[in-house]
Amino acid sequence: MAILDALAAVRAQTVGELGEELTAAGGDLEIDSREGEAVIAMLEQHYGRTLAKVEDLEPECLLSVDSLAELIRRRWETGQPLDQSGSR
Repeated sequence: MAILDALAAVRAQTVGELGEELTAAGGDLEIDSREGEAVIAMLEQHYGRTLAKVEDLEPECLLSVDSLAELIRRRWETGQPLDQSGSR
């Protein structure tokens, strides 16, 4: 599962529709911080590891697809496995 797949699911769009929006926006797309949080939660469940810290979930940290991708990239190395309940 990739960021665009998860964001498309959150927005109830196809990946193709989201890709068209991304292209029209010049390669980066603004997102609502709640969309970012939902994408992170979906990816954490899919990969079974934490991908964000509490301070990462501030609205000013999740402004676009690029900022979300950068956050996940930075946290990937230090992400911890989720416990069996799926919580942090």
